[in-house]
Order: sequence, then structure tokens, then C-alpha cells
Amino acid sequence: MDIPDIDTIIDMPEAIDAVARLVLREFDGQAQNIPKTVATWPPASSAHALGAIDQVDGLVAFKVWINTPQGAAAILNLFDITTGSHVVSMEAGALGMYRTAAIAGLATRVMSDEGADDLALLGTGRQAFHQVLAVHAVRPLRRLRVWSPTENHREAFARRVQDDLGIAAEAASTVEEALAGAPLVTTICRASEPFVRADMLAPGAHVNAMGAILPQAAEIDASVLDGADVIAVDNVANAEANSRELREFVDGDWSSVVTLGSLLAVGDGSVRGKGFSVFKGMGMGLSDLAVAAIIAKKMSH
Repeated sequence: MDIPDIDTIIDMPEAIDAVARLVLREFDGQAQNIPKTVATWPPASSAHALGAIDQVDGLVAFKVWINTPQGAAAILNLFDITTGSHVVSMEAGALGMYRTAAIAGLATRVMSDEGADDLALLGTGRQAFHQVLAVHAVRPLRRLRVWSPTENHREAFARRVQDDLGIAAEAASTVEEALAGAPLVTTICRASEPFVRADMLAPGAHVNAMGAILPQAAEIDASVLDGADVIAVDNVANAEANSRELREFVDGDWSSVVTLGSLLAVGDGSVRGKGFSVFKGMGMGLSDLAVAAIIAKKMSH
């Protein structure tokens, strides 16, 4: 199944709500992730596989994908949990952007201040625009500041957000300029070393750390994690295996890291303090399954 224009099939609030349902089902024992596996090779390529089981809707999902400097491709398969039959195969590149953004939107809804309306975005790659859509869906944005290493890219991205979403958007010339005073921060880069420090962030800022999903990569400095009231992940096993940032910070003791599902089960607004809140999104099968199930259902009608 090709998905030529995912935005005509599903909108971001719908995707966020779908992910929220499966996150809660996992917490209640009605759904589970199948652990992610990753392989990398030089100069900058990677292959991934993960899956999920949803006992309520009776579906199993498996997704495989590859990223190389020349391009990327992803395929997702859905199966019936009872009969074992194959339901559908779908191209999952656009789906992946939606599910990655949706989990960040959910984290922003659960973990950030309700009045926050100013976003600093670090990164302008293919995932970036949907990250803005997701934050905007839960915290209507008054302002966006965007930074990336290439001036033309950040200026073009700011224009796109201004034109398409009507949000006052500007390109920042430095990371510090982008972050200054921003209560909401999303990082979605391919950084190899941490470049976001605690002293750059506004007091109480919420950070969605959505890049650096490979074991050698990092975006946020340990000082950000050290200053956080709460550190949440989508899936602890994936973080343990692949998050350099968290592995180096916790040094074997993961008791300070909670799941987004546990926060959602307790209720919105329960995690805010005077320090930062950090969500580290690594990617998990339940996010893919949540979005894929809606797409499959709609496209079958």
C-alpha cells in the first residue's frame, strides 16, 4: 500500500490521540513493544527493525527501514493477532514522520506548561516540519525560532512555517539565540556530540530530544538531564540499547527514567516542577502501530 499524501488521511491531533491510547494500553498490560534492533555501517548508514502487539484491536505490526546518505526507505506490515493472517503492507516513510512527531506531541501535552507558546526548533531535516505540527496541535504556538547549521535551510524552513501554519517564525543564527527564553524546545538533528547545555535553556523549559537515536549520537548535554525534574522515554529498553545521552547520564541506574505511559496514567500536569522536563524519543513499535492502524482502516473504506 502506497501512502501518497498522509496529511489527507490522518491529522496530527488524531495521530497523537492514537499514540496516547496505545501508550496507556502498554502501561495496563494490553499492548507491548517488540524490541528495536539497529545496525550501522560507514560512513553514516543504519538499518532498523521493531514491532508491537495490540491485544485490544487484535493487531501486530513489524516495521523495517534503512537510512543512507543517498536516501531512505521503510516498510510496515500489519497482521491479525488471532488468525495470523496478513492484513496489509504499507510504505512507512511518511508514517514514520507522523509517529515520531505524534509521540513528541503527546510528551509536550503531558509534560510542558499549559501556557507555553514559544518553540525553539533545532534541526530542519525531513522530520522537522511535523515536529512543529505536533507541538502546535497541543500547545498553539505564537512563535517559532529555528536553527540548523545551514543558513539557507533555516531561513527556508521559517518561511514555510510562516506561510503554511501562520506562526511567526524566524531563523536564528546561533543555537543560543534560538533557545533564549523558549519554554518549548525540540531537537531533531544528526549531531554526533551534545550541543544543548542547561545554561542555554529557559528555567522550566520542556525539551523533546527526538534526534540522536543511534548509539554513537548525542544532542543534549548531561547538564540538561541533571537539571530535569523528570526524564521520560517512550520505551526504556530502546533507550538502554541506543541512547548514548541517557546511558552516559544514568551510568547503569535507570531509576530516574520513567516512561511516558506512566506519566500519562497518573494524569496531565503531575510532573511540572521548577526544573526542566525532558522527553527522549527513541522510536517504538507501538507508535507505528497506532498510526498504521488508522491509515489501514481509512484506506480500506
